[in-house]
Amino acid sequence: MGLQVSSRCFFSTGSLNSGNDDDNVGEGRRLEIDDDDFLPERPELQLQGVDPRKGWNFRGVHRAILCGKVGQAPVQKILRNGKTVTTFTVGTGGMFDQRTVGANDLPKPAQWHRIAVHNPMLGGYAVQQLVKNSSVYVEGDIETRVYNDSINGDIKSIPEICVRRDGM
Repeated sequence: MGLQVSSRCFFSTGSLNSGNDDDNVGEGRRLEIDDDDFLPERPELQLQGVDPRKGWNFRGVHRAILCGKVGQAPVQKILRNGKTVTTFTVGTGGMFDQRTVGANDLPKPAQWHRIAVHNPMLGGYAVQQLVKNSSVYVEGDIETRVYNDSINGDIKSIPEICVRRDGM
């Protein structure tokens, strides 16, 4: 199955005919071009299985999109392997209907999310621009970081939103 596109263009100073110069080239004449040669045929898409037992090709979708307020100002840390990571928190929720004011209309508690930015350029931008209570839009992968607590030796896990590459 091929794809055919027909284009129209207007010309005023030339001819596409190489052998016949008898044609008068006037302003505003239409030229029809079939773009069969420009657009190659696309192969048929084949369905691919999504089986997590087949290896690392299946990643799944573990994404989060947050719009909220910065709770803790971003802090940039340098890890032992030399990479930088910037962490801050974002609060979502905690809003109430302002049209009706009363004792029963208390705000819902805010949900706090830990954000880890692994891109050094984006992390530097976050440190410079984000302050407490500024609005922010964050999109990243949901990951769980596991570490050993140095104080009591317990193994702890923290869910966080990891922003990698270009901010996605």
